[in-house]
Amino acid sequence: MTTGEITTKAKGRRAIPARHVFFFLVFLMYAISYGDRAALSIALPTMGREFSLTPVQMGWVSSSFLWSYFLLNLPSTIVLDMVGARAIGSLAVGIWSFAMLLGGMAQNITQFLLTRMLLGVGEAPTFGVGATVVRNWALPKERGSVMTMLLTGMQLGLAGGTIAGAYLITFFGWRCEFMALGGIGILWAVVWWLIYRNPKEKTDAPRRKPISVREIRNLFRSSSFLGILVVQCTQNYLNFLVMSWMPLYLIHELHIDITGTGNSTALCYLSAAAGAVIIGRILEQLVFRNGIHPPYRRFIVAICLAGAATIGLLPQCHTMLPILLVLSGALACLMAANGANTALLTDMVEDGGKMGAVTGVTLTCSNALGLLSPILTGYIVAWTGSFDMAWYMCAIALIVAALLSLAMVRNPIRMDMQDG
Repeated sequence: MTTGEITTKAKGRRAIPARHVFFFLVFLMYAISYGDRAALSIALPTMGREFSLTPVQMGWVSSSFLWSYFLLNLPSTIVLDMVGARAIGSLAVGIWSFAMLLGGMAQNITQFLLTRMLLGVGEAPTFGVGATVVRNWALPKERGSVMTMLLTGMQLGLAGGTIAGAYLITFFGWRCEFMALGGIGILWAVVWWLIYRNPKEKTDAPRRKPISVREIRNLFRSSSFLGILVVQCTQNYLNFLVMSWMPLYLIHELHIDITGTGNSTALCYLSAAAGAVIIGRILEQLVFRNGIHPPYRRFIVAICLAGAATIGLLPQCHTMLPILLVLSGALACLMAANGANTALLTDMVEDGGKMGAVTGVTLTCSNALGLLSPILTGYIVAWTGSFDMAWYMCAIALIVAALLSLAMVRNPIRMDMQDG
């Protein structure tokens, strides 16, 4: 079934393609997911005082949801390929939203850490669901721009979660923030179950088999997969660093209160989202002006990673305007790189029926590195008294990842044989 065959019914007016509705719901899923993650980063200064946390302990708390998230990325996406995005999407968002509600009720740091681990269980298949929907419903020529637009939901969620969280914390406390966001997620889970439909398969099509150990092993024999994986790991590290520490970084550098931090952080995220869509669209038009050739998407990835490496300029900035400009520009390029790299993976994998599991393998590896980001940054801040070394490390890693993507991503990713 092609992507244009299903449309929503409308009498007396032009029908809205169902795939556009599905894309919008995935966008909202990303927004809710990252709004929930932002809830902790903006609440961390208040929680740190309530639970008497050191910078190192804050780093461990920030990474806590990644412990279960990392372990379940692959198993959950294998189930996703077998069951479909409708059931897994509703179940996943329902679980993590329930975890948010419980987080708002936690009375000590141990209880709170357990709710964060449950949140990671729910969030584990999130990006597998998104990649599966894009693979099933987006046209090949539009996958990059569609994926980038969907991923802007992350920035909208971070912006909305940060600014709403800042005001909720100021007037009602951080517990109210967690419970409000949990309620929104449960509503989304119900809507997704009612609206989304998995693509119909031919009646004579063989039943899907889960990805095998041999197929996973063959993924790591593909230079193209390894090139994509290096990019995913590198951008994920910076993404989790910023997501976990940006409010505290702004408080540290600019000496502003929590509402001022929330407004500044939200401005960065919103500017980055708009910039990412523009950057991704322009580069896609330039690179594919003579026709679609999937490996060429690596040039978009490399250019965007080079732009994201400007994060290394932050140690030279000490006032609000230059800090916000550097953060916004680097995050816009980082998000465009993420969208292009995710689209590159969906283009290069030959067996689209196992897209969820392939995404799960990618996320398992990249989140192993992302898991270290908040923790390592906490130690850097504790040892050096600043974030400078963290920004320099990210800038160097992004440039290396760009070069490796250019050199390695060339051939289709096959799981039934070694990369030719």
